[in-house]
Amino acid sequence: MLKKITFTILFMVLCLGTMNSQTLQIKPYGISDRGVAADTNDIFDLKYNGLENVGVGTKVYLSGMAVDTVYSSPQWNIVTKPAGSTVAVLGTQVFNDTSKQVVSMVLDMEGTYTVEFTDGGMTASITLNAAKYQGLPATGLSCGTCHAATYAKWEGTGHSNTVQPYTDDSTGHFQNFCMGCHTTGYDANAANDGFDDFDFTFPTKLQPGNYDQLVADYPAAMQRANVQCEACHGPGSSHNAVTTDSKMVSSQASSVCANCHDAGTHHAIPAQLADAGLDATEFDGRGFHGGHTIGAFVSYAGGRNGCSPCHSGAGYVQWIKEGRPVDALGLPAATAEMPEATNFTCVTCHDPHDATNPYQLRATETTLGDGTVLSFDKYGTGAQCMDCHRSRRQASTYASDIKNGSAHFGAHHGPQADMLLGKNAPDYGVEFPSSPHAVAGGNACVDCHMAGESGVDSEGNVLTFGGHTFNMNNEEGEDNVESCADCHGEIGEKFADKKFYINGSADLDGNGIAEGLQLEVHGLLEELATFLPKDPNGVVLIQSSADFTTAADDSLTPRTMRAGYVYFFVEEDRSMGIHNPQYTVAMLKAAIDEMGGVTGINYTDNQLPQEYKLSQNYPNPFNPTTVINFSLPEAGKVTVKVFDALGREISTLVDEQMNAGNYSTNWNASNYAAGIYFYSIQANNFVSTKKMVLLK
Repeated sequence: MLKKITFTILFMVLCLGTMNSQTLQIKPYGISDRGVAADTNDIFDLKYNGLENVGVGTKVYLSGMAVDTVYSSPQWNIVTKPAGSTVAVLGTQVFNDTSKQVVSMVLDMEGTYTVEFTDGGMTASITLNAAKYQGLPATGLSCGTCHAATYAKWEGTGHSNTVQPYTDDSTGHFQNFCMGCHTTGYDANAANDGFDDFDFTFPTKLQPGNYDQLVADYPAAMQRANVQCEACHGPGSSHNAVTTDSKMVSSQASSVCANCHDAGTHHAIPAQLADAGLDATEFDGRGFHGGHTIGAFVSYAGGRNGCSPCHSGAGYVQWIKEGRPVDALGLPAATAEMPEATNFTCVTCHDPHDATNPYQLRATETTLGDGTVLSFDKYGTGAQCMDCHRSRRQASTYASDIKNGSAHFGAHHGPQADMLLGKNAPDYGVEFPSSPHAVAGGNACVDCHMAGESGVDSEGNVLTFGGHTFNMNNEEGEDNVESCADCHGEIGEKFADKKFYINGSADLDGNGIAEGLQLEVHGLLEELATFLPKDPNGVVLIQSSADFTTAADDSLTPRTMRAGYVYFFVEEDRSMGIHNPQYTVAMLKAAIDEMGGVTGINYTDNQLPQEYKLSQNYPNPFNPTTVINFSLPEAGKVTVKVFDALGREISTLVDEQMNAGNYSTNWNASNYAAGIYFYSIQANNFVSTKKMVLLK
C-alpha cells in the first residue's frame, strides 16, 4: 500500500506547525484512476475527486487520522443521513495500525450526511452533501447569474470548450470514451443527472458542425458538456446560494484535477506532482530537502502571514486574491488573512478560472529586490517559479550593513531567480559575468526542471524527475541529464561530473584536482567558510554573537557581511553552480579574494570585455526563441531592439543604464511570422546590427 500513497492526493495537508495537540482528523481521500489501478488488494475500486459535495450515488473515501497521538479502537459512525438512505461503511483500509485508516461509502440519496470518527474521548466529524448536476442552460439561472465576473473569465479557458474542438476535428482521434473527462457529472455508476444520464449518441464521423448538431439533438446531455463549474465544485441542485452543509464547495486539492488529469493513460500530471520533492536528499544529500507537495517547508507558514504567500499553497492563492501585497522592495508582503497552511497543489500555480497567462498561470510581472523585472515576456513560463523563488533582499545595500547581522542573515532561502538571472549580488564594484541559462531555452526554470517528453516511461511507470515533479534527480540518485541535452548534448549520467572551465582550467577551488562544477563550487564554499564566523557547531553564522576565533575579522565588518551573503546566496540556491556557473564562481572568487584567500580561478583582465560587441544570435535560424549576447567595456545607456524586414521597430529587448560586462537577452518570436528580422544595439557611441531568421 505504500505505492498507493504515492498516487494519492489528500484533500488538504495541514502544516506541521498546527499539529500541536492530540486530536483526530477526518478528511476526504481523493484518488484517481491511476491510484485505483495501482493496487487491487484494497478498498479502492472507483475514482473519487475528494470533494465534500458530490453527485448522488458517488462512492466516497474518508480518511481518519490520529494527530500527535495514536488511536486504540477507532469507530466510524454515520450520524445523520437523508430519509430513506441505507448508506453504510463498506470497507476499511488501514495505512498505519495506529494512526490512519480510510473507509468507503456510497451516498445513495440526495441530502446531507454527517460522519464521525471517534476513539475514546476524541471525535472528529465531516459533513458531506449529495446532489444532482444542473449543467449550464442556454437561458435562465446558472452559475453565471451570481458569479458573472468569474464565469466570464472561465469562458476564456480551455475547460469551457472541451468538446467542440474535438468532435469537429476531422483529423482528430476523439472517441466516445473521452467524453467522461470532457463533460460534467459523468459517472457510469451513479444516477446523478450528469452527462451520461441523458440520451446521447457519439458522432459516427468527426467533422465540422458536429457540435452544433449534438446540441440540437441532445440538449439535456449537452447542457452538461465541457468541464463546467459543477465539475470542480460539485453538483448544484441543492445550492441555490446556500453553501452550508457542503451544498457547494471550493477545494484547492489536486485530487479534483487528478479526477481527469491522472487518468492512468496519457495523463500523469498529478501523479508526478505528488512526487515533487521525492529526490536524492536521502540518497546522497543532493536533493531539495522537501518540495512543492512533500511539505518540508510548509510549517514555516504556520502563524506568520508574511511567510504564508510562498510557503503555503493556500497562502499563495490568498496573496493573489488580496492583490499581491508587496513591501518596499516590491517583494511579497504579509496578507491580511492567512488561510490554513497547505502543500502546493495544481491550483496554486494554475488559476482554473483565468486564461490570461499561458497555461493559466497566476504570476504577473514583478521584480527582484534590486528592481530587475521578471515577466512572462522575458522568461516564459519560468516567471511563475520566480514569483516565489527570489531573494527577499536588495543585496547591494543589505549585504554590506553590519546592522543586518542575525540568525536570518542572507538572501532568505529561495534566491534561485536571482542566481539564474545573475542579478542582485553584493556590491564588489564589478559586473559579474553571467551564463545564459535564464534565456537560452525561453522558459528559464521550466526548461530544465520540467524537461522530458512524457510523464511516464515506456512501460507506463510515472517518471520521478522532470515534468511536474520539478525534481532534477530521483530517490535512487538518478539525474535528469536529459534537461541538458538540447543545449549541451551528451553530458554523462551525473550533473556532478560536468566540468566548468575558466581559461582552460576546471580546478576552480585550487586543490589540484579538476572536478565537476558542483564539487568545485562546494570546495569554494568550504574555502570561503574558513574566513567567516561560526556558531558552536561550526556552521557559518553572520551575527555579532558568533565565534570569530578562526574568522578573518574579529567582529562583523562590511567585507565579512558581503562574504557571508555570498556564502548563503550560493548555499541556498542549492544548484551548486548549475543555475549560473559564471555568476556563482565569479561571486565566490570576489568574496574569497576580498577576505584574503586564494582560488584556482584565473580571469584575464577580470574577464571584463575590452571592446563593444554584438554577437550573432543563437540558435539561428530559430523557433520561437533565440539568445542575443553583447559586451560592454564601459557603463552607459543601452538599447537592444528588433526590426522587421521593412525596418519597422517591433520589439525593445533592453532599454536601461548598464555597467560594463557581458550580457544576454532573449527574444520570444512566438507571435511573429516566419522571415528575416534584424536586431540592433546602441550603447554610448557604439551601434551594431545583425540579421536573424525565424522559422515556423
